[in-house]
Amino acid sequence: MPLSLRHLLCACCTAFALWPCANAQIGAYPVALGPAPIGYMDTVIVVAGQRYEQFGYSGPAPLFIGIWHPLSNASVHRTPLTWRELRERTLSGPLRKTYDELLLRMDSSLVEYDIRYPINSDEPLDYGPGGPSAVKEAMLDLPTRCVRAPVEGKSTHPVIVYHHGSQGLSDENLWMAEYFVSRGYVFITSNFHWPLEHAMYGTPLAWRPDAASVSTMIDLARSLSTTDSVFYIGHSWGAQEGWCLLHEQGLAQAFVSLETTLEWKTDTMEIKDKWPHVHEALRTKRYPMPILMVADTENGPPFAPFTAARGRITQADPVLDFDHESYTSAYLMRHVLNERFPQPDSATMESQLSIYRAMLALIDDWFATVRHHAPFPAESSSRTFQIVPTP
Repeated sequence: MPLSLRHLLCACCTAFALWPCANAQIGAYPVALGPAPIGYMDTVIVVAGQRYEQFGYSGPAPLFIGIWHPLSNASVHRTPLTWRELRERTLSGPLRKTYDELLLRMDSSLVEYDIRYPINSDEPLDYGPGGPSAVKEAMLDLPTRCVRAPVEGKSTHPVIVYHHGSQGLSDENLWMAEYFVSRGYVFITSNFHWPLEHAMYGTPLAWRPDAASVSTMIDLARSLSTTDSVFYIGHSWGAQEGWCLLHEQGLAQAFVSLETTLEWKTDTMEIKDKWPHVHEALRTKRYPMPILMVADTENGPPFAPFTAARGRITQADPVLDFDHESYTSAYLMRHVLNERFPQPDSATMESQLSIYRAMLALIDDWFATVRHHAPFPAESSSRTFQIVPTP
């Protein structure tokens, strides 16, 4: 069961615990969806000031956008898209080539980070004939719960901008997208990587926080809704970008930071060396919106690098071990195929999925608090502590 809202308001910088919910069994689909039918459309916009020249394309860097949105017409009866169909786009020329190259790199990353290895082991999984590639193809053929439908005019719903992690996928959290859209949100994602010849996937166009892409996505979010509610969710590098950029007033109404990988670090020099932009932001910026941090601190000092962050911060720490990739549905999808491709870490993966469900419920409750303008604790830099709820 999700944490209650009264817990969310109990103290500034309080650490909450997530736990697998025994009542979260939802039948055939991995996450419990709300009542709203889900539409999906794609589009392309470009980032002014961000130059990209590869594979015959020359111009502002293209963002390949995915938009999940509640359908007002509940009588729409279409066959839900598969994950593979979600990626199909009508493009031509250099944009087509760029997108195809992006998909190749996304697929390689999907195999390497989400399929090839069991949790907490460097020994590859034995999937039998076809290996990890067969699992990837089966995952892409899994049905979603959304249908292709255009956005018709401005929505009256709040909008969530999702930013993936380093070497992540634009559609890595489609279960999260469906969960929130079915509950009355618009959810938008994009690539924040571009394919580069002779460079590892994830190599940035410039070695600095990508303010241009983030602000472009936030501008798009505001153009889609009549409300003032734009929420930002980032995972890993996507969360780091949030800490680097969301200090400006009016960008986002709320910020959810999903495990930046700094949360359990204690060596200040290491943080400054490896994450200089995040380190500088935490020391010098003030965040005007409420922030929810979710991270497994691995029994270390809880969220130590963030004790100096100035803002209204709520912290949540899973009770059980929670893998860094488990914040994404892309990582959890192979578990759905366990009967077809037996996996020795199946029990652990079920635990990860249970925590993922509880995390979605927690974020949903927290967003409700933000949307209803409930009072958050005043800004504070007090030491954090953990609350372990009773199921």
